[in-house]
Amino acid sequence: MTSPTLPPPRPEGRRRRITLLGAALAVALTASLAACSSADTPSSESASAGGPVTLEFWTWSLKGSDPAAKAIVDRYHQLHPNVTVKLSEVGGTTETASKLLAADQAGDTPDVVQLEYRGLPALVVAGAVKDITADVAGAKSGVDPNVWAQTTFNDQVYGVPQDIGPMVLTYRKDLFDKYGVKVPTTWAEYAKAAERIRKKDPDAYIASFAANQLEFFAAHAAQAGAQWWSTDGNAWKVGIDSESSLKTADFWQDLVERDLVKVEPLLTPEWNAKINDGKILSWAAAAWAPSVIYSVAPDTAGKWESAPLPQWTQGQAAVPFLGGSAYLVPAKSEHAKEAAAFAAWLGASEEGSKLLLGLDIFPGGNAGRQATLTHEPPKLMPQQKDFYKVTDQVIKDTTIPVTWGPNVNVAQSAFGDALNKAALDKTSFREVYQATQQAVVADLQKAGYTVTK
Repeated sequence: MTSPTLPPPRPEGRRRRITLLGAALAVALTASLAACSSADTPSSESASAGGPVTLEFWTWSLKGSDPAAKAIVDRYHQLHPNVTVKLSEVGGTTETASKLLAADQAGDTPDVVQLEYRGLPALVVAGAVKDITADVAGAKSGVDPNVWAQTTFNDQVYGVPQDIGPMVLTYRKDLFDKYGVKVPTTWAEYAKAAERIRKKDPDAYIASFAANQLEFFAAHAAQAGAQWWSTDGNAWKVGIDSESSLKTADFWQDLVERDLVKVEPLLTPEWNAKINDGKILSWAAAAWAPSVIYSVAPDTAGKWESAPLPQWTQGQAAVPFLGGSAYLVPAKSEHAKEAAAFAAWLGASEEGSKLLLGLDIFPGGNAGRQATLTHEPPKLMPQQKDFYKVTDQVIKDTTIPVTWGPNVNVAQSAFGDALNKAALDKTSFREVYQATQQAVVADLQKAGYTVTK
């Protein structure tokens, strides 16, 4: 799979973008940066050749209180006695990226950072991430090319994949069976299944319509042939309002207008209650969805199963990944070589990627993936013994690359609330997609990028 190219902005645009980001983040991050004394940062550790090194690792997957995370850190220290990994828990991608940009400007960065794939391009163009191509060359065979593609730009590697999100439909098998609903293999069948569920139980829906899930709508559009961000030489192209993308907007608008999906965000108390009560019957997401559902509805375990995501065209199984994250090395890490070695071991080595299974995530490394095939299925569906065989086939079929632009945050701001309002007011979804297109293009141009049609 060819890696996408990230066009550089004009120097003055790049400086302006970094300055604006830094100014916006300064207030929010002053407290967190001030809390990091020089004695606690990697820069205070001995950096002499062969001397002890402490790697500060910003992550939300490896929690210091988790025995599985402690076992990973202890094992690495056993293999590399001179390297100590210090876990620092951070929030999701938005919080982590903001904090890292501020740390980069202050010249006081950690050594390894976990970040979702969609947030990586912005940090690459900001110059906050190190090119680790040479450092991880020996680990390339441990991860499939379609997974490496998520951290590779201009044929340069900027991160080691941690986990991946093969897209599946997780559904209430017991209620699908009760209502005589076949598991949809196409989106047309999905719409018909939604109709049947509403007829069988007027209080039930096939799914909720969560307008703030930008990543899902981008993936859904990619499945239909759209590219929300792509590159053309040294220019960006934006396809949020392309006809193939608008086709997906029409699909969801039709379901919303016919009251076949429930307009409601995910993981609210209301959504959780409906999941428990059997009133929301499926979730089109990724292989991590069962663990999320189990966390809010453990009493429904044994009633769910997962199947490949419905297709736009029967027989075309290719989908993009949804979610997942990577380990990157900040450009100003004082222990970059050691940091890259740790990231490669954890994400791409046979031992490391297998250990990631203990964190209840879907490893991106081949060894971890292979280990899932003999692993117990998720707690939500203990009876579905072929769960990991299904998801492994989805991974093999996941050949649609998704390029995230450097201003995903702008798209998120323009898209989520506007789409939710359109769903509630029954106004045009197409107009939301078109307005998001305009906002993203204008922001790219303001930052100094060339944008082509």
